[in-house]
Amino acid sequence: MAYNWINPKDYTMNSFLLLDRWTFPWIFTDCSKYDWFDGEGKDYKTEMAKALYRYPHVTEFIRAKAPECGEFLDEIQAIPNEGWTEEEMKDAESYILQAHETFIVYAYPEVMNQVNYIRNWDGKYLYELVDLEDKIVLDVGAGTGRLAFAAAKKAKRVYASEPCDMLREYMRDRIRRENITNMKVLDGEVLDLPYEDDTFDVVMSGHVIGDDYEGEIAEITRITKNGGWLIICNGDDEFKREKPDPELTERGFEWFRHESIEGGIIYNYRKQVIK
Repeated sequence: MAYNWINPKDYTMNSFLLLDRWTFPWIFTDCSKYDWFDGEGKDYKTEMAKALYRYPHVTEFIRAKAPECGEFLDEIQAIPNEGWTEEEMKDAESYILQAHETFIVYAYPEVMNQVNYIRNWDGKYLYELVDLEDKIVLDVGAGTGRLAFAAAKKAKRVYASEPCDMLREYMRDRIRRENITNMKVLDGEVLDLPYEDDTFDVVMSGHVIGDDYEGEIAEITRITKNGGWLIICNGDDEFKREKPDPELTERGFEWFRHESIEGGIIYNYRKQVIK
């Protein structure tokens, strides 16, 4: 599904040099097997072969950084160049970059800040969900810090957990620039968070939970104190959702609905942890 967060012609395959290892098995694999991938009738491997043909250094970088992608890289390098024109290779490059725009923006935080669900988001939607005063808070999959920086205005201490290096450094730069003293940025992935049990009063996220509901909710519950809160506070995009997420409501999350400035129907969620 294309969100049109980027104009792919403004980027090159060199963008992949800025990404983290964990992203590569999603990109350098047969994406046609994933439900989220819209192939547009094109053969993904052939398009990737065309896109990478002019970027052998990118292929070798991925091979060295993510050996698990080696078999796929071997397969696409074995696809013969049947007289591909410069225009065909550039079109393939744009196709691949657009297909993976949700990863590309991780490499360009200022671009990510302008995507539909972040650019006009209002922190009031977080504050309506939970009292953050004097709380120790974790933002899981913090991105550019939409939730974390809003929480830092009220909470005692905020930890922003983010697996992308470029985004972590962006948040650290902003913390230094704005002299924020109650926020710290750390690495961490939602299914394997590097924190002790019962550490946080509030664990929050947005657009993170959903690939593995059971595992992800179990992990964020583990690190939340008894009586603490799990918060899912989504951004304000233009999508008109018809109902709350049944996977969350069935697991005991309350839901809150509002119409976003982008014109979408947004659902946010909270659940108190009882252990």
